[in-house]
Amino acid sequence: MAGEDDTYVQETLIKMCETVAADVQRPLDPSSTLAELGLDSLACADLALAVEDQFGVRLADADVTSLNTVRQIARVVKGKITSRSRIPPGLGRLQRPVVVLGGWAFRWQSRLEIHGAGHMPMRGPVLIAANHRSLLDTPLVALACPRPITFMAKQELFSNRFLARFFHEVGGFSVRRDIGDIRSIDIGLAVLEQGEVLGMYPEGKRSKTDRMLPFLDGAAWMALCTGAPIVPCGVRGTERPSARPRSLRKRVRVSFGPAIAVERVTDAATRRRMAHRVSGALLESVRTLLA
Repeated sequence: MAGEDDTYVQETLIKMCETVAADVQRPLDPSSTLAELGLDSLACADLALAVEDQFGVRLADADVTSLNTVRQIARVVKGKITSRSRIPPGLGRLQRPVVVLGGWAFRWQSRLEIHGAGHMPMRGPVLIAANHRSLLDTPLVALACPRPITFMAKQELFSNRFLARFFHEVGGFSVRRDIGDIRSIDIGLAVLEQGEVLGMYPEGKRSKTDRMLPFLDGAAWMALCTGAPIVPCGVRGTERPSARPRSLRKRVRVSFGPAIAVERVTDAATRRRMAHRVSGALLESVRTLLA
């Protein structure tokens, strides 16, 4: 009976992988790896959502770095996982005190100008999507936003234990860019499902020039998963100047645009297609704010 159950779980997982994989080149078996399937972060997240819906098992509660093959995922499904809080305890609890105590210094140094703050919905889930040119972007967007923000940030910023704790306390959580980090995606979804504000940089990394990089689909995908509106945000003036500045002070403008309303989409294939279209509209909205 156990063998039959194992076979059923593995066959079901293979069908799920075939559904979320962009292009399967060969027949799949339990030894097939997620890398061979070409699953990106969003495809892995779609797979995790499908597993939770089918088996009631949250892959985000497992050691996601060890989930490399269909067989390994099947073992997690068949085994027992200790549930943990979707949002890490204490995330962002010091953001408001830090803003109150240290915000004046950032405002002075940046000569911060804020436009369009009235576009921010004051209740319910919101995803803020901003362009990214400097480490200053995050604290300045947090200062400009009338609501507390939880930010998704690259794992490299959390390599130092002290800084990792500080970023956690002021509302940042890490995402690994070298794997399908379903744990981080799950945290972001939980923030939105809790009715809070999630900040993301759709470019995926900082632009080294005055031009925006192409937008990835992650922000739009998360909005479509939850039905949260997306508020575009343009940050101008934080980039490193091409010539030696006459003053250490900058002139930064943070502009919020009208919220982009989206409906919650449950079908994975439809959600991926719509995410690409929404990302295109979002890119144009942010580009307009920077003009």
